[in-house]
Amino acid sequence: MDKGKPQSVEEVDVFARETIENPYPTFDLLRSECPVYQVPDTQTYFLTRYEDIYDVLRKTNLFLRGAGKSRPLISDSEAQDYFERNGWPKMSILGSNPPNHRRYRDMVDHFFSVKGAKKQTGLITEIANELIDNWIDDGEVEYVSQFAELLPSMVITKMMGFPLEDLQRLKIWSEAWVAPFSLQLDAEQEKEVAHLMVEFQHYIHDHIKERRKNPREDPREDVVSYLVSTPVQLHSGTRMLTDTEIINMVDHLYIGGNETTTFALTSGLWLLIENPDLQATLASKPEQIRTFVEEVLRLESPTQGMDRHALEDTEIAGVSIPKGSHIHMRYAAANRDKSQFECPANLELERDNASKHLAFSIGETHCPGAGLTRLEQNIAMELLLKRLKKIEFAKEKNSFEHHMNFTLRSFTELYFTFEKA
Repeated sequence: MDKGKPQSVEEVDVFARETIENPYPTFDLLRSECPVYQVPDTQTYFLTRYEDIYDVLRKTNLFLRGAGKSRPLISDSEAQDYFERNGWPKMSILGSNPPNHRRYRDMVDHFFSVKGAKKQTGLITEIANELIDNWIDDGEVEYVSQFAELLPSMVITKMMGFPLEDLQRLKIWSEAWVAPFSLQLDAEQEKEVAHLMVEFQHYIHDHIKERRKNPREDPREDVVSYLVSTPVQLHSGTRMLTDTEIINMVDHLYIGGNETTTFALTSGLWLLIENPDLQATLASKPEQIRTFVEEVLRLESPTQGMDRHALEDTEIAGVSIPKGSHIHMRYAAANRDKSQFECPANLELERDNASKHLAFSIGETHCPGAGLTRLEQNIAMELLLKRLKKIEFAKEKNSFEHHMNFTLRSFTELYFTFEKA
């Protein structure tokens, strides 16, 4: 049996390597036959329909953020103990529940909203052009390591106020931060990840202490300076952020500001090569790049899904959900729901509702970095199409395999050839 192409609900294994590599046959089967699927021997309910996920996201008083009774991302006791003894408590400050969620988000949204992100247009354009300059005379490039990883990580590093000289260390910490979401780590890997995550926390803390000792003339110069110097207005009162809060906010923003954008940039280039007619179309009609980016996010959602837990006994689409149950909302499945998107597997530049995908969630829990990543993807694609032509997969160099990660989707590498435009 091919676990990636189940013929019945009984054959479904959402955690199988084959499913992670190509999840869409499984999503299609579950969406049509069992849209609220209870993972066997668990209290996890796996949602695949757009309307059900949309409804859960809207009911913030009933479905709280977090996974409830499900397996923790790091389960090894030694790894957990090391983190508790040497790091700061892991808190999802920017992913907290109402009413304080909005107050914390107000602290950072002006950096990452559509309006705030536009201030980074010059920086993004400069970095993207410099990266292309590095390999444009070669006629071939490994896109992930030479562009898709570097562009967003360099931009967010500058925005945070970290030195670019630390980029290599920051990348190692960033990869460690997302590794547990794979749900594939063994005990030794979890211990290594815990050490690296604590290193990153101490790095952030060092920058917090430096900003307090040497405050910037303009606290809006970078995100860390702003968080250190600006009080937060919570419902319980106005106060300065604690070190724990700042560390958790910064690591959330740093990782979200580069890893998922890397994944989207890579999938976008893959789809551009898979659909060669698009290269000429988008080069001649750059105004359609905006829709192309939305279709990439819909078709190959970088964040495949996120979690909630039920505050009380309830129902979803007629299925009983006990209090405390883990609800996994599979955004990638909802984004290919034919009841919401006509011909959902096709990339359509004329799609009127392309931006209605759930890749960034919705409402109050909408991804704080959505404005920035959209801008980075639009600028990158416009520059690539302006400077390159005849972009094709490099022969016999691509495995077209994805990282084995349950939550995040990205190719391991992507080689392509090209000519100068």
